[in-house]
Amino acid sequence: MISERKMDYLLKIAQLQSISAAAKALYVSQPALSQLISSLEKTYNTKIFEYKNNRLIPTYSGELLIETFQKQKMLENALLGALDDARQSKSGRISIGISSGRAPMFLSIVLPDFQKIYPHVQLTVNTQSLNGFESMIASGQLDLAFVMNKADVPTDVADALVCEPLFEYECLLAAPPSHPIAESARIQPDWRLRPPVNLSDFQDETFIQTVKNDRHRSWERSLYAPYNFHPNYTILLSDESALFDLVQADLGFALIQDYVAFSRKCGAFFRLDRSDSKATLCVIYRKNVHLTEAMQYFIQLVKDHTKKNSFFKF
Repeated sequence: MISERKMDYLLKIAQLQSISAAAKALYVSQPALSQLISSLEKTYNTKIFEYKNNRLIPTYSGELLIETFQKQKMLENALLGALDDARQSKSGRISIGISSGRAPMFLSIVLPDFQKIYPHVQLTVNTQSLNGFESMIASGQLDLAFVMNKADVPTDVADALVCEPLFEYECLLAAPPSHPIAESARIQPDWRLRPPVNLSDFQDETFIQTVKNDRHRSWERSLYAPYNFHPNYTILLSDESALFDLVQADLGFALIQDYVAFSRKCGAFFRLDRSDSKATLCVIYRKNVHLTEAMQYFIQLVKDHTKKNSFFKF
């Protein structure tokens, strides 16, 4: 039986598909992780990973081993959570997945209330996921996550999750401040009170976008299809958090989720007049898993703030 630390290290390597990336995330050396893999391969007499397209991919035997470790972690976490509640303890850990763009505004509203009741619960917030937070929840790497309902998720992953809808949000066109259309935003700052725009009118403009994500392609198509729109991308970002800042720097237009407008309270934002631009934010967690009192309270806080429109003040 390997130690929990070694188990965590192997799962992190499998998640990031890279020894160097895992070493950076875990604050350990690359040789240490290479030695760990070699040691485990000797222990179980099988090859765990192989390189494909510069990524470290589990072999069939490696997948069996990793899946077993994930199940062990889930069982251990469920036991610890149940024991915490049985002792009426207000300590413990919660790991949460949320996008880097939504996290600052979202958590700044929820966490103060949560910490008043559970000041000693350690929260770990993950804002990066290569394959989607859904997969990380299903494999036991996260307890809770907040995701859009229009993401493309494998059936076996979706079947392992409980998905509770929270609220609808829209995709908005963000215009650079020097563009003539931005003048209407200065006259009426609240984008909800301005007429929507036709995306086709901006076909020749420069657009900024995050690197295309297969998980969101169906939503992207639903935005563009009514206009037969093909944006002229000149800037691609690996992370969404800087998108609005580049728009404000007059580098181009962007399609941005409405939480940016609510959190920044500045900028020229416009609804689209024809596309199906709405999606639903959902909280997800694993089926048949014990939710601690602290986890349940966190979810309830999000629902309470949704009812109070805390996330939608402009």
